[in-house]
Parts: sequence; C-alpha cells; structure tokens
Amino acid sequence: RLSYAIVEDPSSYLTPVAEPVHLWNSSNKEIVTLRKSFFKQWFFASIELWILIFLIATIYLGSGQNPSRYTGNLDVTIVNYDGDIAGNYFLNAFRQSAPGNQTLNWHYKDSSDYNNNVDETKYDVEHGKSWAVVVLRQRTTRRINETVFTLINTSRTLISPFTIVSPIVVFYADGRNSFTVNNYVLPPIRSAIAIASAKYGQMLRSTLLQNLSSSSDSSSNRSVQLLNTFRIGSLLINPLTAQYQNLHPGSPFVGQLATTLGYIYIYLISAMVVGGAIKFLSQYVPKVHWVDVIVFRVFNGFFQAFIISLIYSLIVLWLFGIHSGSLFMRYWMFNWLSSMVFGIIIVLFTTNLGPFGNSILTIFIMLMLAGSTLQLALELSHPFYRYGYGLPLYHIINGGRHLLFNSYSNFGLNVGVLLAYFFSMWLIASVTSVFWIKRQQKKAAQQVQQAKTEKKEQKITTVVRR
Repeated sequence: RLSYAIVEDPSSYLTPVAEPVHLWNSSNKEIVTLRKSFFKQWFFASIELWILIFLIATIYLGSGQNPSRYTGNLDVTIVNYDGDIAGNYFLNAFRQSAPGNQTLNWHYKDSSDYNNNVDETKYDVEHGKSWAVVVLRQRTTRRINETVFTLINTSRTLISPFTIVSPIVVFYADGRNSFTVNNYVLPPIRSAIAIASAKYGQMLRSTLLQNLSSSSDSSSNRSVQLLNTFRIGSLLINPLTAQYQNLHPGSPFVGQLATTLGYIYIYLISAMVVGGAIKFLSQYVPKVHWVDVIVFRVFNGFFQAFIISLIYSLIVLWLFGIHSGSLFMRYWMFNWLSSMVFGIIIVLFTTNLGPFGNSILTIFIMLMLAGSTLQLALELSHPFYRYGYGLPLYHIINGGRHLLFNSYSNFGLNVGVLLAYFFSMWLIASVTSVFWIKRQQKKAAQQVQQAKTEKKEQKITTVVRR
C-alpha cells in the first residue's frame, strides 16, 4: 500500500511585511549595520562633492583672475607713416605708456614693411598676427603745419580753415573676441593716442603763440588771426584724431550668445541624448546581440547630432539675418561635428567610469570652459590655461566665430582637431562599449542559468520529499 505525503512549496508561503524602522533605532542589529553603511556612504559622497566643487571653482574662476596683469601678451602693431614731428610724439606715447593694463605688446614696424600702403596693414588683423593695428598716416605733420602757417600769414578770415582726414587709423576686429578687444585692447590704444595728441597740441599752441607775438602786423590783421585761431581750436587741442575701423564686428549680439552659451546648450542636449540612449538600451542589452546595440548607438548618435545641429543652425542664422546657402551648410556641418564630439566625450566617460565618471567628466568640462576663450583670450589668463589650445571647446568656439563674424581663426586647424578628437574617442568608445556590453550580457546569461538551476533543484527537492 502506497502512502503519499503532501508537501507545501516553500515559495508559496506568505512573506511577512516588515514595518519600516527609524534609522536611529539601536535595538535592531540590521538597522545598526544599515545606519553605519548609510553614514559612511553619505560622508564619502559629501567629500567627493566638496572636492569637485573646489576643483571647479579653482579651475574655472582662476582663469579670469586679474587679466590686467597679462595685457602685455596682447600683440598690437604700431606703424608710423609720417616720419616727422607728429610721428615722434605718436611713437613716444606708445613707448612711454603706463605700465600695467595701459601697456600692450607693442610691435613697431616701418611703413616699408607694408609697401607704404595703409590698407596692407589690415593683413596683421585679418590673419591674427595682431589684435589691432595703429597707423599714423603719411604727411600728417606737413598738413597740420600748412594749416597753422596759413593761419599766421593770412590777412583774411578763413572760411574752411582745416579740412583733413583723421591722422590716425586703428584697425581691429572685435568678432574675434568682443569682450577682450573692447575691454583690454582698445582702451590702452585710446589712452596712448590721447597722450600723443595732447602733447603735440601743446607744442602747436606754443609755436603759434610765439609766431603771433613776434608778428608786427596791424591790429586789424591781429584780430583776423585771433578769429582764425578760434576757428581751428579743435586742431590745436586735439590734432591727432583717430578713426576706428572694425573689420569684423562681433554683432549682432545673438552671434556672441551663439558662440558662447549656445555651445554649452548643445553640450547639455548631447548629455541628455546620451543618457537617454543608455537608459533606453539597458533593457534590451541582455536580449539583443551586441552588434545590434553598437549599431543603434552609432546611428542614434549621428542622427540626433544631425537634427540638433540643424535646428540650432537654422535658429542662429535666422536671428542673425544670414541667408547665404553656402554659409548655412558650412555652419550646419561644423555644428554637427561639434555635437558629435560632445556626445562621444560623454559616452567615453560614462560607459567606462560609471557613476564616478560623472565627476571626472564635470572636471573635464570645467577645464574646457576655462580654456575656451568664452570671454577672455587665453593671453589674458595664467600660462597654465594655454592647455585650452589643445581641447575641443576652444576650436568649437573660435571656429563658430569665424563662420559667423568672418573673424580670424585657423579654421582648417579647428576642424582637424575636432575630427581627430572624434575619431580617436569614437574608436576607444566602440572597443570599450563592446567589452562592457558583452560582459553585461554574460552576466545576464549567468543569472538566467542560475535561476534555471535553482528552479530545477527546487523541483528535485520537492519530488524527493514526496
């Protein structure tokens, strides 16, 4: 006679629901252990956060510490076409400029270096050799002397006593870096020109008074001379006026926003795209072949960067008022490349370093921002920040300014550096992504196999008990 024993499946038992316990409860050993782990993790996470904030503040804010100390690194070309008295006052004013932020790196050149052609001096600004070029025109002294001698020798009232173009012309391009040019390049130039004009004007007034006092003309002629003196008062007070020519204006202002905060916006959008793609694919990684996962990641990265850069470029050029089709294509392709570079940097850090990679990535981004010439040229920062020349954000911002403002930038080098960053990081990211995906799939397969084994063992145990 067979007898059967009814054995209940342990998995069918109801698991009692434990009531939540306060973290400071000391009667429960499990809570005591949990509390220690909680405070330990909180403490080390706080330390990591404080160190991160310290590094960010030090690196980023340090790039703008006392830029006036480094104005001597800004190259400005001085050219004297006059070669006479006015030219001497002109050159001495720059040579004797006050130390500190009133002195730039003045480069004195001869007019023969430019074939005695004032327009050829623009070359230095156009090709980034100088931040500005200050030129004293030919025959400035002669023209001013002719006006003064006409005043002394005439016996008639001058109707148009002084007609002359500005003796000094200043070429610059604030599209290269508007904040740097307007705050650190032009003020010292204006100051030196004002000093030269004041000293030269004082000499002219002294010469005029000596000639008038030694003149033996009649009282009526003396009255005419005094009247003419008042009529050329502007010449005697400010003989060396300057004309400022902005070769590549950094305007409208939307262009400055597009080449500063705009690229930070593209980076943030790229981070959202990468984070969303990783989270979206995580549920399919255990079930889909790793090749399909890699192909989708690559396609998604290219496609999303393509659309993001298209939207951004259209909005910028629309607000900028640019309707050139060729410029639109160049600007769009450049922004597409920039967006892909941002994306691949984020992928490389997040997939290989995990949660800790976010901190390292943040520090790297701060390094790029500090050396990117968002506002200050790198010449106005500590030499430490010259590393910015080798980071992608510097080339992205300056390449964008070149396309929008036509200001100086070695655009071929900008694109070349970005391509080198993209392909090298893409290769590394692809290899490491394959490794981590295969590892994740292997781990998932082991978990599935372990679950099957446990289920099989559970069935065997149940049969044995029967």
